[in-house]
Amino acid sequence: MNKTLDERPDDGKPLPVCRSLGAALSPERQRTNETLARLEASETPESRRGRLIVALDLTSSREHSLYQARIATAAMFDTIKALGTVAVKLVYYRGNDECRGSRWHSDPDILSQAMRRLGCETGATQIARVLRMALSEQDGVVGLVYVGDHCEEDPDELIELARLLGQRPLPLFVFHECADRDPRSLEAKPVFKGMAEVSGGAYVEFKPDSGTVLRELLANLGAFAAAGADGVRHAALLETAEAKQLQKHLLLGPAES
Repeated sequence: MNKTLDERPDDGKPLPVCRSLGAALSPERQRTNETLARLEASETPESRRGRLIVALDLTSSREHSLYQARIATAAMFDTIKALGTVAVKLVYYRGNDECRGSRWHSDPDILSQAMRRLGCETGATQIARVLRMALSEQDGVVGLVYVGDHCEEDPDELIELARLLGQRPLPLFVFHECADRDPRSLEAKPVFKGMAEVSGGAYVEFKPDSGTVLRELLANLGAFAAAGADGVRHAALLETAEAKQLQKHLLLGPAES
């Protein structure tokens, strides 16, 4: 048995994840579980400045863009490392009932290595579980970053959970991979926008092939988590309109953006 990540069910209470790495698991899943086991074993102290949750949709519809997501997430971790120490919890869901979150880590390299081993599996979205996991955290979380494309859950439930995040306050930053010819991603747009708005966060849209956009978005969130508005001001020069939109929100706050 290998104990990997804490899995939290819909009631938000953690359950131990102890699963056999037998022949029933694919070689890719075995590599992932081994990586996550190492991630658990190398836990680093929590940050004194703040904590950031990064949640990824790893269902099969995002398989083609996973490479860019890995690069973008690594860029965010590099920004955090350069500007200051922030503890990051990496969360993902995929398959029929797999939703996991790492412990808090202040060494970005550990999480970057874990990201490179993650793959996608067919399944429905589990956004509500991610939001409940965030709500179960203690104070000190500066934001929840969610990167995904589709939404197959009850919009009213998701909006209410996002509203509870806003009351913490724990803003939700939705980076929506929205393809113009994908009806499911277009249907998800108003839900994701509403979730970000009621939480006091921000909604930013990018295309499946917009690697530069996603890198700049996540790097700016990393700068904000590491050093607040000052970190955003000193972040690298932006090229994309989407990242400039997010930067404005981070500098002005939800009431003025």
